[in-house]
Order: sequence, then structure tokens, then C-alpha cells
Amino acid sequence: MARLLGIAIVMAGAALATASPSAADQVMEGNYMFRAPGLPEATWTIYPICVPTVGDLREPLELPVACTLKVVSATKGRYTFELDNLNWGGDARLTGGKWTLTTNKTDGFKCPDGSTAPTVDTYKFDDVTMTGEHTSLHNAQCGVPPGMTKTPFTLEFASPLPIPVDRYPLVCEPAGLRLCR
Repeated sequence: MARLLGIAIVMAGAALATASPSAADQVMEGNYMFRAPGLPEATWTIYPICVPTVGDLREPLELPVACTLKVVSATKGRYTFELDNLNWGGDARLTGGKWTLTTNKTDGFKCPDGSTAPTVDTYKFDDVTMTGEHTSLHNAQCGVPPGMTKTPFTLEFASPLPIPVDRYPLVCEPAGLRLCR
């Protein structure tokens, strides 16, 4: 019995030793299709930029918590208010387990008279479930009281990036204070 327990412990240790934490914590990269109810599709191009996380100084930790996602949303087709509202760019950071990006749109709200007003738009998404929520806030403008809309959305991987990306562009010293350049 003790021998079986010993073998089980060794096997469990071997399984943990071969598990790669960086494989489990891959950062989003590539072209993704953005889909939300009532809106045209958009393509999100996501480029990750990361820095090594300093743990106990023995190993560089490549974790998504030390990354920023450069996100560019683009559409194709004739100009419409809806299409124009889906063309923007910004930086997403991992906050509370979700990637969060906030962007100011100068013409994000369509007034009753056809003019536009500014909005603050926040996109929060989960890179595992590929689902998220878009929140748009506008002040009292053009005779309309302040308001907020929340719209769920999904992301679907479409293709890799057209050029290779070095997620960790900094080179850090192998020991000591992990000086990076």
C-alpha cells in the first residue's frame, strides 16, 4: 500500500512538473470576429505586448497579468452610423479576470435630430468563454437625459496576425534584479 502511494505521489509530481503554466495562460493574439445583437460584424485585431513578471527572481513569469492588448476594431462596407461606431482602437488590460478596454467616442450617441454626441464606451471580455459586455455611457445632451446601454457580445477567432509578434520584447538578465532592456 505504501509503495502504491509512493508511486502515485511521484506520478502526480511528474505531471505537475511537466505542466506548463505559460501554456495555460496564453494571451489573445490574432483577428477575431466581434458579434453583438443588432450590430454589423466587426473584426478585432489584437496585438499583445507583455513584460516579464518578477516572481522570486529565479524564473521569469510570463503571465497575462503583465500584458496589454492593443485592440483595433474595424468594419467593411458603406458608411453608416452603426459601422462608424465599430471603428475604434484602444488598450485592454486584465482586471478582475476580464480584459477591460475603455474608449471615448466623439460621436457614439445618435441624437433624435440626427446629430451625434460623445460617449464613453467600455468593453469587458473573457478570453476563455469569448463572451463580453459593451457598456456605453452618455451625458444629458441634445434634449436626451443621461443614459447607459449594455450589450452582450461574442468573439470568435478568425485568423492569426499577418506579421509575427514578440509578446515579450524585453530581454531580462538571467539572475539578480532582472534588469530588462
